[in-house]
Amino acid sequence: MLSLQDICVKYSYKTVLTGVSLDFEKGKIYSLLGENGAGKSTLAHVLCGDILPTSGSIYLNQKKLKIRKPKDAIKCGIVCVHQRPLLAPSLSIRDNLRIGISHEMTKRIPELAQNWLPGRELSETVQNISEQEAFNTSLTGALLKSPCVLILDEPPFLDTQKIRSLAQSGLIIIIITHSFKEAIEKSDEVVLLKDGTVLEKTPASQITEEDIKQKLFGLTKTITTPVFIEEKDITEDEVLEKRHNTKGIGYIPSDKTFRASNPNLTIFQLCSAYHTGEKQKTLEDYSRELLKKADVNIKLYEKALCLSGGMLQRLILERELAENPKELFLFDPTHGLDVEATERLYSRLEGLAKNGTKIIIGKAE
Repeated sequence: MLSLQDICVKYSYKTVLTGVSLDFEKGKIYSLLGENGAGKSTLAHVLCGDILPTSGSIYLNQKKLKIRKPKDAIKCGIVCVHQRPLLAPSLSIRDNLRIGISHEMTKRIPELAQNWLPGRELSETVQNISEQEAFNTSLTGALLKSPCVLILDEPPFLDTQKIRSLAQSGLIIIIITHSFKEAIEKSDEVVLLKDGTVLEKTPASQITEEDIKQKLFGLTKTITTPVFIEEKDITEDEVLEKRHNTKGIGYIPSDKTFRASNPNLTIFQLCSAYHTGEKQKTLEDYSRELLKKADVNIKLYEKALCLSGGMLQRLILERELAENPKELFLFDPTHGLDVEATERLYSRLEGLAKNGTKIIIGKAE
């Protein structure tokens, strides 16, 4: 059993987790649900050693763990597969899988690859495979580390039968997701987080999508794509080329973490990316104004990795809108957003559309 006891994470500008206590049993699948900023990913980062909790303890099979860095977590058997797999694109699948594992474990590569990457040559470079195959490559690499706790952070694809088989082999599987449907269908238990605290932990069979919406957001409605948004069969590379040749083109990529930003950038660098030639004081004032418009409470010289997915989304949107685009292209704009955040985004876009900005959702790559 994995036990979290009174986990707290506090920063100078906000408290992310407050007194989180949870038990996870072997052989079960758990889903963590909550609005942006509820603390789901932060909890995963604490378990993986990416973030040190301000206070609290972690136990595995009644043994207190000392997790101060990712290497400690892996040694304890806690491994995470991130939403955007951290793979070396120029290396082959096989070479990516070899990273960080013992020589003995490399013998398991063909067996696991056959299960998770059927029909794919291991000599193929990662840059030439699909997003689903990249995720499955990362998942295969995680399994090669022989985990007893497997964390799937916003997985874009999940094979229910295979994930269930992993749990039945004795793993604890924790899925961080925004999909109510996925949580109910693929989990044994659903954990609801709100404002950094555990709101409820309940069997998936005893909760509905409507229950979750009501408990988390007080909402029971489903948000559909508004009529003022045009859907167009255009790729991100085509938009970048169009932007290079045409003024007034706004662009928000699907990969907001690494294509529109970078976790190691400061908030100041993220906000002022289009205006680097101006004076420092001017840029700082400009950046603070963007933060205010995006309703993001963070200091200018904190790292972008401290932003939740929703905060990053809003800030990138405001940065793009500050350039007064005539056309705004968005790719996968609601991925990772809860119902309430999606409604806020569409409301913001509607205001732009009424003022003459053409809103276009492009083809996901």
